[in-house]
Amino acid sequence: MTLDRRTEPYNFAMANLSAIPAGSRVLFLGKNHTKNALLVAKMGLHVEVLDANNAELVHLQEEASKEGLFIITRHTRIEYWQLPHTYDAIVLGELELSSSKHTFLFEKILSSLAPKGILIGEVIGDGKPSAHADPAIEPYGLIALYTLFESLPCRLLKLGKELSLITHGKGLKEERYLIRMVIQKH
Repeated sequence: MTLDRRTEPYNFAMANLSAIPAGSRVLFLGKNHTKNALLVAKMGLHVEVLDANNAELVHLQEEASKEGLFIITRHTRIEYWQLPHTYDAIVLGELELSSSKHTFLFEKILSSLAPKGILIGEVIGDGKPSAHADPAIEPYGLIALYTLFESLPCRLLKLGKELSLITHGKGLKEERYLIRMVIQKH
């Protein structure tokens, strides 16, 4: 499956998953994975979704059933997640995680990836945007993540930050930084 940015809306996760071979194991962590999990399952990949929101998982299972797809769902928080096996790719979706926990998260993810496995992530940064903020010291800034990835057994393939309008439950919207990354385990 290939995505054409000229004719389709850009989807960071799918653009980076399109080269994963059929039969690979893909784990989705975080929010709003229904559409992508279904697309990846249709590509012939083994899909698991871990989410703390049980309603989201029930909705995903209903949609998978309509499509005749098999997707494993796990209702738990990342802190309590136990590794059943390794994955060829892990996708983080709009995960809100305080900067005090990002080392824990990325160490856990890397231990869950197979050798040469990739992490594709969209993580919502700490704090609110400010016209006076220094990007080098801003919480959950690019320099902090770059430094973290340099200390872990991985290779940073992509890292970027953009200001995005994030929609929360009940239509609440706010501007936040969205950090996008692609990392490959050694």
